[in-house]
Amino acid sequence: MRYVLTADEVRAAERAVNAEGVDNIYLRFNAALAVADALGERAKSGDVAFFCGPGGNGADGLIAAARLKSTGANVRAYLTVEAENSAAVKDAVAHAVNSGVEVKPCAEYDGGAAVAVDAIYGIGLNKPITGATAALIDKLNKSKNAFRMALDIPSGLDADTGEIHGTAFRAHLTLTFSCYKRGMLFGSGRDVCGRIAVADVGIPTRSKLCVYENADFKPYKRSDGAHKGTSGRVYCIGGCGTMIGAPIMAGAAAQAAYLNGAGVVTVCVPSIHRVALSARTVTATMRFLPDDADGFIKFDEAALDGIIKDAAAIVIGMGMGGAPELRKILAYLCANFGGALVIDADALNALADDLSPIKGGKARIVLTPHVGEFRRLTGKPETIENAVSLAAELDCVVVLKSATTVVTDGEETRINVVGTPAMAKGGSGDILGGCIAALACSYSPIDAATIACYRNGVGAERAVSSYAEMMLKPEDILKMANYPEL
Repeated sequence: MRYVLTADEVRAAERAVNAEGVDNIYLRFNAALAVADALGERAKSGDVAFFCGPGGNGADGLIAAARLKSTGANVRAYLTVEAENSAAVKDAVAHAVNSGVEVKPCAEYDGGAAVAVDAIYGIGLNKPITGATAALIDKLNKSKNAFRMALDIPSGLDADTGEIHGTAFRAHLTLTFSCYKRGMLFGSGRDVCGRIAVADVGIPTRSKLCVYENADFKPYKRSDGAHKGTSGRVYCIGGCGTMIGAPIMAGAAAQAAYLNGAGVVTVCVPSIHRVALSARTVTATMRFLPDDADGFIKFDEAALDGIIKDAAAIVIGMGMGGAPELRKILAYLCANFGGALVIDADALNALADDLSPIKGGKARIVLTPHVGEFRRLTGKPETIENAVSLAAELDCVVVLKSATTVVTDGEETRINVVGTPAMAKGGSGDILGGCIAALACSYSPIDAATIACYRNGVGAERAVSSYAEMMLKPEDILKMANYPEL
């Protein structure tokens, strides 16, 4: 896993290693090695231009330029107006020049570099970029053929909030040192960072926030004596009479549950859809629940008891619309079901402004709101802190879905950055709900949610390689069926 730190936390970590006798120059040379490794063969494709500012980020860039020059690359370094008279980069400039790097003012850059490396501002920036430096960044962003790489963080991006200060360097790759910076993952961070790679340079970091990677997931293997009854039964409750396609959402959740290890999956929909869905469902078993004249699922204690008695996990909410008795159904499931209960979509909307139906029950609850649902659910902004607070209040797992997804149980918080903008379509969450429910048969709720978010993201990234991004449908993720083995 990789930790996610604020700017103040990064500075504290740096001071801690300095106090132990580790000099900043040692850290800078480690960073320079990482830059050379990250550029690799790309550094041989043409001129590499480093743009260096007045502080530590600029010094990192100059040392990296010297290192790259020693590998035979054609390297130049350019100083911003502030950097030209900066004592902080004076020694780094001398080192670069002694290493054969030509160092010039940024005003003399005439374009044409194959690689443009941003080392202008780092995590300390807290005011808008203006004047000649802003013009330079805009010029670099418009370079059609240059590969743009940012050192530690793109210049202009707030390291904590993801806010852009005036303008920001738009990187294809951000090589960040030691840890993710929080602003990279939120706000405009995902738009300007490009691909993010984390390089260890000798600064140990710790944080309550972490990004999980494939290597963090332990392989799961069923016992040789496993059968469908021991692998978990998942019920997917959804659909209503006013949305004809709604039961298909429940079916998508069911298919996702099968692909993530559930032994038996049952789709539970209003009786009004008996004929239509029976003709379309070929893998999941079916259960038709009592409904009212409008096709909304009704509260029926006997029907719910029939689900509870053998379910390992339940996912509820897909396409249920404004079912009048949905709150009552949720309250009954929370009070009487002892397995994992994934509450999604319309089931979340049914709880808006009043979470009392799901408090204090037996169920191990997972809430999966996207940002709009989170606001309706809590009346609060969709921040990490508010997600953590909600999870702690309800003793549940909250999966706050967005381009960067937050998974938290109120004590531990995990960040998912895997995925693609192609997932920003209705139905993606239904599939995620089915994944979480299936995995909750074998894992704790927070682990199930973490793995499901990661798998869905990887599956979508692979699917996009075969589909145009705008054409990708949620079920295409399942068609690929290329979830990583964990």
